[in-house]
Amino acid sequence: MGGIRWLPRLIDKTRSALHGTLGSYLFGQSPMDRALLERLGLSHRAFAEIVADALDDDAVLAALRARDPKGVARAREWSDALPQRSRVFLFIIDLDDGYIGGGWKLLKGPANVASGALTWTVKRLFPSRAARPVRESGHMASANDGESP
Repeated sequence: MGGIRWLPRLIDKTRSALHGTLGSYLFGQSPMDRALLERLGLSHRAFAEIVADALDDDAVLAALRARDPKGVARAREWSDALPQRSRVFLFIIDLDDGYIGGGWKLLKGPANVASGALTWTVKRLFPSRAARPVRESGHMASANDGESP
């Protein structure tokens, strides 16, 4: 999407985090997410606000371009190097997510167990406060929503 390989995955994880359906995925703790957001000049929370306000993925990309065109260019450069720099990591994610078949399917079970244990541990040790659930209006809840002043 827009020449940024990790962006669609991050948008999907952000939407899931905002709707409370993230499951075993990481949001706010993933080094890959952090690396992309650093290039875009955004925190997880600021990115979540953009996603919450966008109607679709294209609107997210448009908001990123409008906010910081140089940030989008930096993210593209980072993305271009991603397949070489993170080949093993990306292979494990693709295997765990079921995108790799053939004889590699035999490793899916162990990869799933290892991935699940790792994400469970990270979520317990480093809980994310990067995204608050979305209110019924579609916007992120603020820090004071539902709390006394």
